[in-house]
Amino acid sequence: MSYKNVLAIGIIVFILELILMGLWFYQVQPETQAALDIFMVIPILFGINLLLGLLFYFVKKPVGLLFLANSILCPLLFYAVWIMWFTYWSG
Repeated sequence: MSYKNVLAIGIIVFILELILMGLWFYQVQPETQAALDIFMVIPILFGINLLLGLLFYFVKKPVGLLFLANSILCPLLFYAVWIMWFTYWSG
C-alpha cells in the first residue's frame, strides 16, 4: 500500500468520523446535565482506536499507524464538537 493510498484512507476516515459525530449530536441533542458523559465517551473512543491501531500494527498493515494517530485525534475532535455544541447550537 503506497503512502498516497494510506493518506487517502486516513482523510476519508477523518471526514467520516466528523460527519458521524455531527449526526450523533444532531440526533441525540445532549443536555448540559450530560456533560459528565464526555468523561466516559472519550476514553472509550481512545481505547477502541488504540486497540485497532495496535492490532493492525502487529499484523504489519500500514493502516495501523492511521489508527494510532486517530486514537489521539478522535477524542480531541469529539471534545471540540462537544464544546461547539454547547457554545453555539444548544438551545
